[in-house]
Amino acid sequence: MVYLSDLPTGALAHVSSFLASPSRALFAVALDYRDVDSSSAIAGDDWDVLDFGEIEKELAAKISDEDIRGVLLSIDAVNNLKKLRLTNCIHVTGVGLGPLRGSTIIQQIDLSLVGDHESPRLDPEPLISCAEVIPILDSIIERGEDCSLEYLQFPKVWRKERNTESDFHAFLTRFNNYLSSRAVVCLKCNHDMFEVYSMPTMMEMSDSHYGTQNFTCYNCMDHYCDYCADEDGGVYCIGGSCDKCERIYCLHCEKADRCTSCGSWYCVSCTDFRECSNCDGNTCPD
Repeated sequence: MVYLSDLPTGALAHVSSFLASPSRALFAVALDYRDVDSSSAIAGDDWDVLDFGEIEKELAAKISDEDIRGVLLSIDAVNNLKKLRLTNCIHVTGVGLGPLRGSTIIQQIDLSLVGDHESPRLDPEPLISCAEVIPILDSIIERGEDCSLEYLQFPKVWRKERNTESDFHAFLTRFNNYLSSRAVVCLKCNHDMFEVYSMPTMMEMSDSHYGTQNFTCYNCMDHYCDYCADEDGGVYCIGGSCDKCERIYCLHCEKADRCTSCGSWYCVSCTDFRECSNCDGNTCPD
């Protein structure tokens, strides 16, 4: 009988090349008897982005913290990974993110656990823990000028209630101070978003927007103030997140529209707007 472990590294690397990126890394983790070079050959070396939304939702839901830790180690995430999305990893606490401690490479971390244009309101509530994750995030922003982190998307379970005494609220303050120490400039008018426009902080955002980054596009991470508009009068970045996915996109990455009935903003990809025969306005399904 021939076992998978009996195959040469080259053959395993060839097989893994047909898999989605997270599956390649999970495959390499499963073959943990291999040396570091063999594991890297199997996992591949193109690891700017790791999005568990690229694999089946049912499989992602079974991923454990130990799996996450193994994947991050196998791809040397602390030195390679720029964008991480824990899409559909609803059973992790976050302790598996430990290998990212002190990263100066990571630019974006999405902990919302949902895919593009999906509501972050999960039932039952996920297990992801502030107590496990915040020390890891602190170790990243504490790198100061060497830190590359630009965007954090937090799980809804952390953001659903504003508690100024919570560890999460305290971290928002630290992260906002980190952002304000950097040049956050509108790409259109070149004005500093904090100094010129007094951009609301993540702690000051209201209701469902609490704990979200303002005027920063989720996709491209460019910054736009709500004064700058295109030739058609559309603002480049809405000053508040979509009421469904609770993310903010710029005009280049996602079109947004406003319900003429309730006044809420939605990504066009998030909801089907109905055209009103009387006023030619848009009305959201709600």
